Amino acid sequence: MFPQKVRRRWSLLHNIKMKKILKTQLQSSDNLCFFVKNNTLTIKGSEGSFALRNIDSLKQNKTLFYRLIQQGVVGVNFGYINRLAFVGVGYRVESLTDKAITLKLGYSHLISIKIPLSIKAYSPKKNVLILKSFDSQKLNLFTARIRSYRFPDVYKGKGILFKNEVVRLKSGKNK
Repeated sequence: MFPQKVRRRWSLLHNIKMKKILKTQLQSSDNLCFFVKNNTLTIKGSEGSFALRNIDSLKQNKTLFYRLIQQGVVGVNFGYINRLAFVGVGYRVESLTDKAITLKLGYSHLISIKIPLSIKAYSPKKNVLILKSFDSQKLNLFTARIRSYRFPDVYKGKGILFKNEVVRLKSGKNK
């Protein structure tokens, strides 16, 4: 295990970080409502409602609890946005409805993905997809699921990329 000095220094640093995190203030707007019922914290705002379950077990880790509340407040006030760019010949959003996205990604078939209820999808161009939600965890999981169909290729730079993501290309064969 660690020597006594190292353990003491780590606990001091940890306490200092905790104090700094918990001193930051959450700013709430007028249309924000908090409800606690049956060990569940619900935050309602203009974008939607965010629920934290098992708050008694989360209170033990104060930084996690505080960050989850902060994430919920930002989400229901403003929402989170992920932008995806389809790079490559034939990679595009084929059709978009309220319930499903159909993608053409170079396979012999079209890929259809159901959109969760908490996520809204827009496609201003055929090679751009904008996803918006008040829950960042669900949004990031859904974005990762879409990206898993065509990760960016490190040799050609093709695939599904985040907007403004830069892929460092590897060199090909050397003679």
